[in-house]
Amino acid sequence: ILQTKLKQTADDWATDVDDLTAPVIKSAEKWARTTVHSSVVQAVYNAWEMERHHAAERHLFPDAISAIKQIQSDNPNVIIGAVTDGSANPMLMVFSLMPLFDFTVSWEDDIANVQQMEQFQELSAVDQSDELSWIYRLAVQKGKEMSALTSEIKKKNDEEEDEDIEWCWVHVGDDLAYDVGGAATCGAKTVLVDLSPEYGQTARLRLEGKVPEWSTETEDELGAHKKMSANAMDKVDARIQTLSQLPEVIAELLNGKSDE
Repeated sequence: ILQTKLKQTADDWATDVDDLTAPVIKSAEKWARTTVHSSVVQAVYNAWEMERHHAAERHLFPDAISAIKQIQSDNPNVIIGAVTDGSANPMLMVFSLMPLFDFTVSWEDDIANVQQMEQFQELSAVDQSDELSWIYRLAVQKGKEMSALTSEIKKKNDEEEDEDIEWCWVHVGDDLAYDVGGAATCGAKTVLVDLSPEYGQTARLRLEGKVPEWSTETEDELGAHKKMSANAMDKVDARIQTLSQLPEVIAELLNGKSDE
């Protein structure tokens, strides 16, 4: 760290490291003693991220995996993806969800792909559903790419393929503002996951103007989120109170029915 700092300082001053004065070197030594190398920061982050996903696996709702497997059984051509406003990634949950998901889109991880797009905004600054559209358009794009790839693999393997497949996007989530409001603006059929109390779901707290203890949402962000949620109420196509209801609800939506 010290040698790197001395080299940077020398480059900034257009001189050689050997020509740096004693006070400058002393200052660099003091800085180096209190600085954590970026490799250490990255290692700590990697450990945190790994444990975060292991913890998510330990705390999965008991009927989550069986519901997804049933959806796959009912719809052999289904492409299942995750859209998240953080860094959670089912593709890193190797002992549970990874085999069941085809792709993931993350507000944090995919920012680099879209920051130059005119409609991009930081999530904390979003106060309208249509401002979320970029992440859902990206999800649809990835979903269609995966669908085309799956179709191509079937052709190469001489497997029978249903030529009458019609693309349909069903978005399932527990957040009225982001999951329902955002996805609906991009043409999705929406399923609101409004689970019964025994699940311990926290998403509904936002509608009551509350936040979980772990939330970093400010009062202004909470107010904007609550307003977006209210505007999304009429965009809910179906609701479920248990995850085991999801396969049947999706089947009804695909057949043009809804209990909402």
